[in-house]
Amino acid sequence: MIALMAWMYPGTVMADTGEVWVMPCTEILDNYQDFPAKESNLVVLGKGETEHVQLVLSTIPKENISFTSSSAPAGIDISYRVVREIDTFDDALVPFDSQVEAAEGTTVVWLTFETDRNCSVGTYDYLVQVKSLKNNVKVNFKIRVADYEIPLTPSIPSEFSIDLDNMPDGGSDRQKELWTEFLLSRRIDPYYSVIVDRGAWRWENCFSPWSWDDPRSQALLQDPRFCRFALPCMLEDEEFLRMCSDMKEKGVFDRCYFYIWDEPKKEAHYAQIAEESSHLLSLEPGSKMLVTVSSYLIDGDHKWNYDYTFDFLTQYVKILPVAAEEYKGENAKAEEFRKMIEPQSEWWTYVCCYPKGDQPNFLLELTPFHHRAIMWRVWKEQETGFLYWGVNRYQLNPFAFDRSLDAVGDGALVFPGSLFGIEEQPVASVRLEQWKEGQEDYELLKIVEKKIGREKTERILSQVYRTPTDFTKSSEEIESFRNSLIQIIENYDPSTQIMIRGELHEVDTLNAYVPGPGCEYAYIRIDDLPVEAHVLKLDLQNPYSQVKTFLGNDVIDGLERVSSACDRYTTAGSDAYAGINGDFFNISGHNEYPLGAPRGGCASEGVIQREPRSMAWAFAAIDYDNKPILNNMEFEGSVVSLKAPIASYSFNDVNIPRTDCYSCDMTFYNEFAGGYTRMDENADIGDKLKTEVFFKLSDGQSWGINSPKTCIVTRIIRDTQGHNALEPGESALSGIDDAKAFLDNLTVGQKLKINMSIKTADGEAPLIKEMVGGNSLLMKNGVIMDCNFNDSYNNVLYPRTGIGCSSDGRWLYLIAIDGRQSHSRGVYSDEMCDILRALGASDVIGLDGGGSTGMVVNHAVVNKPSDGQERAVTNGWLLRTTAPADDKIARLSFNYWNKAQIEAREIPLSVLGYNQYDVLVDSELSPVSLSCTPGLGHIEGETLLLDGPEKSGTVTAKYEGLTVSRYLNFGDPSGIESIAEVNVPFKFYRNPGTNLFYIEASGDGGTRMSYGLYATSGGCIRQGEADIIGSYCFDFSDLTPGVYLLRICMGNDCHTIKLIIG
Repeated sequence: MIALMAWMYPGTVMADTGEVWVMPCTEILDNYQDFPAKESNLVVLGKGETEHVQLVLSTIPKENISFTSSSAPAGIDISYRVVREIDTFDDALVPFDSQVEAAEGTTVVWLTFETDRNCSVGTYDYLVQVKSLKNNVKVNFKIRVADYEIPLTPSIPSEFSIDLDNMPDGGSDRQKELWTEFLLSRRIDPYYSVIVDRGAWRWENCFSPWSWDDPRSQALLQDPRFCRFALPCMLEDEEFLRMCSDMKEKGVFDRCYFYIWDEPKKEAHYAQIAEESSHLLSLEPGSKMLVTVSSYLIDGDHKWNYDYTFDFLTQYVKILPVAAEEYKGENAKAEEFRKMIEPQSEWWTYVCCYPKGDQPNFLLELTPFHHRAIMWRVWKEQETGFLYWGVNRYQLNPFAFDRSLDAVGDGALVFPGSLFGIEEQPVASVRLEQWKEGQEDYELLKIVEKKIGREKTERILSQVYRTPTDFTKSSEEIESFRNSLIQIIENYDPSTQIMIRGELHEVDTLNAYVPGPGCEYAYIRIDDLPVEAHVLKLDLQNPYSQVKTFLGNDVIDGLERVSSACDRYTTAGSDAYAGINGDFFNISGHNEYPLGAPRGGCASEGVIQREPRSMAWAFAAIDYDNKPILNNMEFEGSVVSLKAPIASYSFNDVNIPRTDCYSCDMTFYNEFAGGYTRMDENADIGDKLKTEVFFKLSDGQSWGINSPKTCIVTRIIRDTQGHNALEPGESALSGIDDAKAFLDNLTVGQKLKINMSIKTADGEAPLIKEMVGGNSLLMKNGVIMDCNFNDSYNNVLYPRTGIGCSSDGRWLYLIAIDGRQSHSRGVYSDEMCDILRALGASDVIGLDGGGSTGMVVNHAVVNKPSDGQERAVTNGWLLRTTAPADDKIARLSFNYWNKAQIEAREIPLSVLGYNQYDVLVDSELSPVSLSCTPGLGHIEGETLLLDGPEKSGTVTAKYEGLTVSRYLNFGDPSGIESIAEVNVPFKFYRNPGTNLFYIEASGDGGTRMSYGLYATSGGCIRQGEADIIGSYCFDFSDLTPGVYLLRICMGNDCHTIKLIIG
């Protein structure tokens, strides 16, 4: 990447004679006059990376040009190559030391900058002086080594063939060594090919030019630059088994493959592939065959059918490179191939004499942008490997490119050095080096994808590449693209930054604490938008918290504030400590009744309150295994009369007197209907006579979704207008027309089978326990859906409420974002997805927003509703404790200290008290003894004043024998990004009914812990250290029953926890 920036560089001035241009390597030579050398030319690269610069000189033909330079910075190798003509094309990069003969009126010299992996991050000066008859020019460079490293082992295999029979010097051992090293140094796995059957185009291929068991081959197996290894497959069985065994012993067999056939097109080819693969698999079942595909069958019953091609081949072949030409230049077409191949086999791709024209390839007729874009395409299409059929497929003596297929340059990327008087190294083509630039771009894309997700990374790639026929022809755009990637790699910190619509935004945490078992609450602000959001993150594996759906006042058309619902569901044994609003609800403008009823479906404890009426709507659900389901869903109910003759009827409505009436001849009612049937409220059918059948569940049963239940008919009211009361424990079916006729045939006392079925868009029928409805499935598997941009509700700035879950189903995220106010503008729905994805969510649905958006934590409304006050809503989700009742304080935690408080150097201190199940017992314990290290400051009352000479220290609180310490390092207040961790750096819980206690450290990777167990008298009973990887178990089963204190220290934080041993 070359940034042509006119920086002032003291002490060096441009010479008065000659002209030089400094041009990026991915630029068309004819444009060189657009890139005059600046006083300082910036080169940016990471550790283990290579970057090239083209120096274009105005020269006299045949004149001698000399290059002198300052010393190369430590850890940076800088080399020079001149562009030379080969078979009429300026494509060879011939190395030289300090002098070179000019070509014509313009000479092009490549400067190559390559960093080693121990190079120090920083910016370095480098000066080049160019002298000739026509020139006396100084060119200055600033080399910035950025803070990232290109992996030594490529993250994707790039397999390039060397024709062993077409090597210089007859394929001497020295040339084999040189060519192997040459390709490995360019992030390429070489495989050496020998023709076996030219008529069938059969080749034997091996990663090494020597036999697989030659000591030189064995050494290559240990070279970390190799990604994959081609193994020969035309061996005797005994040798094949010996080779596979050796690869397994060396731990590389899973990275090996057998290239058994190239581009089969006939049934006979398929039969031979099946025969040979079956034999090899019988010898070694783990063998991975590779077969390239450039066409479907052209003969037999299955010709012209790619479905058959891959159904057949994936039985035997585990690596299938498909010719890029087959995708017809369309991303969607490539995706079709991916779905046919994965996950049965690996999907690779390749180019050869095709594609031509606008698509990326190595052909000499194409531009540098086409060569670099090859690997952009691979990343975009998500192939997992790249194959190229040859680097030396040309006529050697005299040298000539193959022109037989009108694809000059195909198969010819590396040239014998002897053509240019160089015996000790091959010569690279310009095209190969431009491809390698794209390969390193691929590595940057992979690094960024891990940080911010694929969808956001695709947005950045779209700056330069969109489709195989739509990619940049601008080196300035490439520079901007790489700058974006490098900025994210160097600067993106997910704890203090969020990527929204491809832009980094600083995040300030204003408050954070643990409001309940397994739950974290955070109040964040993105100042430059501005946006304020409130987030609850719940560990669904925690046994002491549960999700609960509330319906406004337990009536289908009831409206209730979330805070009221929290209070209503809080009992002596369970605290509804948090909640958010849920579904959209009927208002007069919808022309749906009753007003206040949820527009989507909802359920609680397996009882449907309203049906999810259409697959077009998205819902959030929790099943009985506490797993989240975020998907589009729809309902279908059925009733079966179990008396002869057995008959059944379907219904689609629960508790709602529908007005659209597309299927409303039968409606199911339960305790959430409001105490009576309501079909008479439907204006379209209210005057029709109805039959209403009332029933109760058979003994011992409870309602469930996707779980048919047996009921007993208790009473029947025929020819009624409806509006009949439900008795306790009763449900009812109300029908008109054909549904009435079905119900008229039922009798009191008979049995019914009722099935309340909900299916997802994936065809699954989960055992749903809790459910709330929303508007759209906004994000699935980390990919933002199109509905974010083509739906009028989603594509506006708005206060928003949403639900997300992690890809493994462990974490549930509830979010409320303020909007339409000066402190928070609101967000587009895709921006909400970006925020949730940064927090760990992979799937997201949107709930009702606007004035309905509300979140309650610890029985207080924490957001600022846009109405100015909390709105009563139709339903929502609550978080409730399920732990045994226990008001004994077992753990202390400080309140969160935010950036503004620390910058003001006045921190209000409060201490929260939790019981052994992490239930918040008291949010402001008193009286508490507070102290701090003297150099940090002093405490006045309940405020820490940071007025000491030190910028770090420890704050400690004591309460009834328990202590908590927090380490504070605030440095220079103007540079603060994030000071304090969320209060508890670990999760601590008890296995119910045992004296086994578990600790889980937050964050990735292992955490070192020290601990001590003390009697209340102060004596230490046991102590130790351990690495927490995942979780760690304290087994206190051998202790005498009583009260103990466990002190845990991680890093700078120490916590004392009271344990009651039974």
